[in-house]
Amino acid sequence: MRNRHLSIILVFILWAGLTFASQGSEVVETFDVNGLQVIVKPNSANEIVSAQLYIKGGSLNLSESTQGIEPLIFESALKGSQHYSKEVINTLLDKTAAQIVSNSNRDYTAVGMRCLNRFFDQIWDLFVDVILNPAFEEKEVELVREQLLVGIRQRQDDPDSYLNELSDDLFFRGHLYRFDPQGIEESMAAISIEQMRDHLKSNLQTSRLLLVVVGDVGPDQIKRKVEETFGRLPRGDYQSVLPDPIMHEAPALELVQRDLPTNYIQGYFSAPGLSDPDFYPMRMAMNILAWRVFEEVRTKRNLSYAPSAFFSNEFANRAGIYVTTVYPDTTVKVMLAELKKMQEEPVSAKDLNDRIAMYLTQYYLNNETNAAQAQFLARFELSGLGWEAGEGFVENLRNVTAEDVQRVANRYFRNIQFVYLGDLDLIDEDVYTSM
Repeated sequence: MRNRHLSIILVFILWAGLTFASQGSEVVETFDVNGLQVIVKPNSANEIVSAQLYIKGGSLNLSESTQGIEPLIFESALKGSQHYSKEVINTLLDKTAAQIVSNSNRDYTAVGMRCLNRFFDQIWDLFVDVILNPAFEEKEVELVREQLLVGIRQRQDDPDSYLNELSDDLFFRGHLYRFDPQGIEESMAAISIEQMRDHLKSNLQTSRLLLVVVGDVGPDQIKRKVEETFGRLPRGDYQSVLPDPIMHEAPALELVQRDLPTNYIQGYFSAPGLSDPDFYPMRMAMNILAWRVFEEVRTKRNLSYAPSAFFSNEFANRAGIYVTTVYPDTTVKVMLAELKKMQEEPVSAKDLNDRIAMYLTQYYLNNETNAAQAQFLARFELSGLGWEAGEGFVENLRNVTAEDVQRVANRYFRNIQFVYLGDLDLIDEDVYTSM
């Protein structure tokens, strides 16, 4: 039955790979407009156009007092611009079923538009105006600020959100990533409209920007539009700098007493970023670890319904393990035993190939949309490798060997930075600082 299941997966991968290849069969073109790099991937397979403008830097653009400023800027921008009132923006987006959204993370802020190609000219004009000419009316800014503050304050009300906040604080301590792009309460409450205008102006330089467009549009059409809009911005002299890798010299444990029905535990450890050759074997190592942890913790022992192992996607990267359980020491011992097992024993060729096949199934599914393909191209470009390096993603994964997996397990499965949220009387601290 298992072999039949795997055969079905392999057939799906072949179908999905051919589908993904057909979507990308039109040649990607890239050009420069006054220092602004533009990547265009024509895709006539559907009527959707996705355009995403990336502001480089992420946490590297922030200070203690400006954490959260970019979400505040771009959420407020959608409440009105020089040529579009809030009501007109909402009506136009509703009428055309288009979207303009922003996302700020530790590596960049992206402002994206998504629409049917027949509405592209209309939505492009709106997209440009909210970025270049936001009104920042005080009433609307304060409304957005309060909404963002509510989200920040609610982090401590949800155990998983609070665990993530504590884990980030411990893992990123002393690193530039310690500045939270989503903001903290003190910074979000104090950012002024003048600061917002100054920050936006200083970042709207073509050397700080990347534009990626995927959809049924031509490069010449995009080039003309960029020349008339973003291409007129000052060039500046920004040089992209990748953050230093995050390395910890010893394991650590942070304890927070909470009266909860269960206990929440998360441990981060260093991991290679996209530009590191170890990225591909580490991604598969974590995929295998996630599978084994689930089998051992949930399926065989029923110690938790929610064990996991994960691999992040930041330029200064991390991986980790997570569980919520009423048996914390027992559960964590089982999870750490799986990490040690991967260090001591090579994974079988069959298990590795099965996991690669399953991972690629999800990879093709995740890259079906134009927006996802734009993000994929952008991440490789912003990493310093260049968007072309993404074309080798599948081959690099398929080339991972059992020896590669064991090597990265020994290199990175160490000095785990644990956070424990729950009943402190239940734990032996030595369990969490043993690896």
